Amino acid sequence: MMKMKSVVTTVFILAMTIARGVSFLTTADSTPSVVIIESSLELNMSRLDNNWWSAEVNIEPGLYHYYYSTEDATFLDQRNPDKSYKDGAELSVLRVENLGDLQDFARHSVGDRDYFNPVNENEFYFAVSLPIGTTYQLSLIVDGTRYNLEYLRDFGKDSFYRTDRIKVENLEYYFEIEDGDNSVVLDSLGLCQELRLPFIFEKDRLPITYFDLPEWSKGAVYYQIFPERFANGDPRNDPVGVQPWNSDPVFANLGGDGFFGGDLKGIIDRFDHILELGVNAIYLNPIFESPSSHKYDTEDYLKIDDNFGDDYVFEELISLAEDSGIKLILDGVFNHTGYDFFAFKDLREREETSPYKDWYFVKRFPIRKIQDRAMTYVGWNGYAYMPKINSLNEGWQAYVEQLVRKYDLEGIGGWRLDVATEVDPLFWSDFFRPLVKGLDKEKLLVAEFWGDARALLRGKSFDSVMNYPFKDAVVEYVFRAGNSAAKFAAMTNLYLNAYPPQTLHSLWNILDSHDTERILTLAFNQVDLLKIAVAIQMTFIGSPVIYYGDEIGMKGGKDPENRAPMIWDEERWNWEIYEFYKKLTVLRESHESLRTGEYEVMTTSGPVLSYRRWNDQDEVIVVVNPSRESVSFSPSTSGEFFEYLSGRILVIDQHTVEIPAITVWILVRNESGELASADNS
Repeated sequence: MMKMKSVVTTVFILAMTIARGVSFLTTADSTPSVVIIESSLELNMSRLDNNWWSAEVNIEPGLYHYYYSTEDATFLDQRNPDKSYKDGAELSVLRVENLGDLQDFARHSVGDRDYFNPVNENEFYFAVSLPIGTTYQLSLIVDGTRYNLEYLRDFGKDSFYRTDRIKVENLEYYFEIEDGDNSVVLDSLGLCQELRLPFIFEKDRLPITYFDLPEWSKGAVYYQIFPERFANGDPRNDPVGVQPWNSDPVFANLGGDGFFGGDLKGIIDRFDHILELGVNAIYLNPIFESPSSHKYDTEDYLKIDDNFGDDYVFEELISLAEDSGIKLILDGVFNHTGYDFFAFKDLREREETSPYKDWYFVKRFPIRKIQDRAMTYVGWNGYAYMPKINSLNEGWQAYVEQLVRKYDLEGIGGWRLDVATEVDPLFWSDFFRPLVKGLDKEKLLVAEFWGDARALLRGKSFDSVMNYPFKDAVVEYVFRAGNSAAKFAAMTNLYLNAYPPQTLHSLWNILDSHDTERILTLAFNQVDLLKIAVAIQMTFIGSPVIYYGDEIGMKGGKDPENRAPMIWDEERWNWEIYEFYKKLTVLRESHESLRTGEYEVMTTSGPVLSYRRWNDQDEVIVVVNPSRESVSFSPSTSGEFFEYLSGRILVIDQHTVEIPAITVWILVRNESGELASADNS
């Protein structure tokens, strides 16, 4: 008999064979390997959460014997009841059945959030991937209750099927897969004809962590403020060379070395404007000590910039926000520092003898730059005045911890994290997220990223992202020739069906930002097109972000043209746009379905897009035609509706309906079928 040096609880999971291989899962305090006798293989295992370990290997159908091994012990798979003796030693037995193509691709990987997605101790999502090209009927049986898995998306050679969010008391489950007349089971011992052993887990020790988002962030409306350009509340702290607030942007210096005197006191003085707009949170671009107007070249993270105010003014601002029920999100720049940040300044002066030489990436000494380009050290995008920090340096992390703890005490709502993917991922997963969430799990962490953010939203680092794919889809659909509704649905479904569903309501749905052209400029200054884009933003699943000034019709090209001072002369406002924003935030506040409800595409017919948002009490349907011609389409709903924007009653049957050119309808009907407006729904 094999000598057992220690007792370790293990689970064996066979999730696929041949093309996918065999997957093993176990718990151990040190790195284990799995030894397969017949294949003469010893596989190192990869760490999951809570001391779970996994490994995969390609293997042919057949009978195999295996065991686990660490430096201190060898042990059997205690949860696999199938064991036998081979050459005098008791071993775990792996029986790989030959079930054809289905067996080649069937997968439920409990270490991958795409398959096993614990939201909290009571709610879970479950998914299975199967061969593409065939339609399957899938069921999950958990706690003795059967739930359907619906087709979600194709990815590579896989078709993914997923449950809705399910409340689970005891985490004991398996899957049934039907293909025509054939039915098989996927359990913790793999694909088989009949159930042998279900997946069984303790809720306090899962192979993947729980991942939920702050409740306040789900469907919240944000207002982004570029502090130097929002309002000048205290001229006494103006920088040298400040320009007149109402300077013509064509001739003014809007760049990083141009100043207008915006400050925190200005935000306080204009807070009524923010409240009237009906937002739930404010995102501030950087506010810490910096020589520039954009403040992304920080010189002192522990100090409010002199030209913005001080800690007392910040405390006044956050108290005002808290009293108004508004969260404050700060901008964290942890990829690089400013040129005169104390550590880099010391490095320039003392070079090899500096205690901060490992805080940065120095190619060689002496530290040199030519004009604004870094030469002998690494700068962000090569910029001399933004030297890249070594984010894994313990001294740097201790400094960042001071910052995080300071503003945790101040009561901020979270952090937007600049150029997040350029920072070492371990900084986020092993340091920053545990620190922030350990202090307050209701803090929100939002990554700046411009593409597919699947890898960022795994519960390891970030809660949400600036959702540029949403912006791209809206711009392509509303402002570009063709106005393809199907393309909009495809572009948005690409992330809606790929991101963990618990993140969708908290995605920052932007139409523009301090890094892009303003939305009215993108709309070729056509207010009707802008209104369609804003209507989609305010009714789509996610959290709308309004960039300061968009609500009054400010224009602007790419950085820095998009950073002009806020217009406070109301005679220069576009009141049609302003009232439209306010009308939609009222609608959103009045209809929970728009904040946290479900989302479904109903129609994609040429330029006509319709989708619905709903929950158990409420439903809102949006119909859009951004093209320059009226279009007839066949709706998938019928009845009498209150059209919110015009105040008219629309009667829709399931035959042909004509929607005028450049039009958006927001149709409201309550559960009983009675007409409902934002005031009475």
